[in-house]
Amino acid sequence: MLSTTLKHFSHPEHVLRLEEDNVFGDNAKCYACNKSVIGFPTYTCTNNFYVDCKSFYLHKNCAQLPTQIVRDEQDPHPLTLLARGRDSVCDICNDRVITLSYACEDCDFDVCVVCAFISEQGVIRHQGHAKHTLTLQRQALFKCDACYEKTEDYSYVCFTCNFWIHKRCAFSPPIIPAPSYHHHPVILIYSIPVMHRKFIRYCPICDKRVLPFCWFYYCHKCTFFVHIKCASSTVNEIEENENFDSRRDFVQFPLPSEESLLDLIISHCGKLRTVIQGEGENSTTIVNDPRVIYEHWSHREHPLEMQQFTENGLHDDDDNDNDDDDKRGLICDGCIQPITSSHVSYYACKQCRFFLHSFCATKLPQHLPVGGCPFHPQHSFKLNKVCRFYDFFLCGVCSYFSNGFYYQCEACHMKIEIRCAFLPTRIRHKSHKRHSLVQRRASDKTCSVSRLLIDGSRLGYACETCNNFHIFIGCVFYPTRMMKHRYDDHPITLRHPPFFYEGVIYCEICEEQVNNQLWLYHCGKCDHSFHYTCLRWYESVKVGRTIKYNTGNQIHTLTLVLKRTTRRKSLPYLCVICGQGYKWHYFFECFGCGYLACVFCIRWLHGE
Repeated sequence: MLSTTLKHFSHPEHVLRLEEDNVFGDNAKCYACNKSVIGFPTYTCTNNFYVDCKSFYLHKNCAQLPTQIVRDEQDPHPLTLLARGRDSVCDICNDRVITLSYACEDCDFDVCVVCAFISEQGVIRHQGHAKHTLTLQRQALFKCDACYEKTEDYSYVCFTCNFWIHKRCAFSPPIIPAPSYHHHPVILIYSIPVMHRKFIRYCPICDKRVLPFCWFYYCHKCTFFVHIKCASSTVNEIEENENFDSRRDFVQFPLPSEESLLDLIISHCGKLRTVIQGEGENSTTIVNDPRVIYEHWSHREHPLEMQQFTENGLHDDDDNDNDDDDKRGLICDGCIQPITSSHVSYYACKQCRFFLHSFCATKLPQHLPVGGCPFHPQHSFKLNKVCRFYDFFLCGVCSYFSNGFYYQCEACHMKIEIRCAFLPTRIRHKSHKRHSLVQRRASDKTCSVSRLLIDGSRLGYACETCNNFHIFIGCVFYPTRMMKHRYDDHPITLRHPPFFYEGVIYCEICEEQVNNQLWLYHCGKCDHSFHYTCLRWYESVKVGRTIKYNTGNQIHTLTLVLKRTTRRKSLPYLCVICGQGYKWHYFFECFGCGYLACVFCIRWLHGE
């Protein structure tokens, strides 16, 4: 086994250092064989002061080349590995020798490094199995150790290791300079680099797993992996995009911003109102927007006064120094969406910290007729709400908890939160640009965005044409852009793979490695990246409201918060009442003394 440092005759001036997982430039080529070094253990010069030294690369395999070979047993002259001038020409392939060759100076005979290990009898050397030579065999049924496919074909075999590869795999080009499915060249490598083995990798063409030790094509800039067989695909991403963008009859997801979800709800409510106009009972309780609503059906305790949202007054009603991740200013208690300058009018009960968009207060339909909810068209629905803000219901569409308004089926009592009730049945999505997606039940499919299992109780969107793209319905709620958050001074953007970033990415919140084959949020100005679930968890629960709680010794003001451990090894949050620990849970917290009680115990103590 070679040391991590090496003195080599091809670069006698300085010591060479072995780089196992370094990211090299696109033009980095081995001094010996003139092939790309990307994805291979490579020796580089330890001296960084000279330009020639900075650009010196030597494959580990090439550093192990024998110093002498005998090309023909009857030839009395062995061939010696030598540094040759550019006027030398390989006597086998007739190509110019760039740097090194196996040569006999007495006979002026040169064989380039590549040709030196390919004989006319079908024996080759290959970087994918550098330990021994490979011998060509006639057609036989075998499983290829390069692509892992079982076929009957010609093969190259290592008799020492019982290593078999297809003939076509053995002669796969080392680089595809302009693939139709990617915007950078892809290079043939023989195992996933160690730095990228933390996550399961998937081929973007067939959406199947890329096994760690199979051969595949790789773009190191985008952490992009393609199976050898799929690399010959003629899928043209640009043509698909043009065809896709020409269809403008479906809503495009992800939505541009957090405010866009309310716009979508308003739009679909307007379409529904047009359909059911004149079918009997008025679809809204209040037609106009009064200055004060004295007894709103959802908050009869106190009057609701109309307010105007201002950026400067964003936190006027948020007096608690809440360190919770979900703090986003004013949140509507109906749709659980932020109140922003996009819809400036809202109703407020400051005494209870209860807020409603004007639309949610006055224009949400009180009833949805049969067919009014596309996810449950066979029954009618009635608008309702939880009794207490810390009582949660489970949405029958996304299977997330919520404490906002919901529509309840009057026949089977299924509950659907507001944002899910008005989602369209067919959408377009940036993660699948070829075809539209239709809503349907997912039967134990894997979400193509989050790679999480979608069980049969949840709804999702799927492509009917490809039949291999599925997206969990909760993922559609993540916006393209987040303007206000507590981890960066700039707006951040939802980035879709392939993500242009050389090296490994870490989340600024949990400090764990980010799988850049999945979605991530990124700030281009600060070069900060975030797991999308770390930055914003999209359960539809409004936090921040408070209750008074008497422990016997002290009266606490407890605030509903979401507590999440940021790291895998972080200790769980403990409830002071039951002692149960949680990595992720809703608690009531006293910001004065740190008293922390789980929502289950508070409900029990309040007589649920």
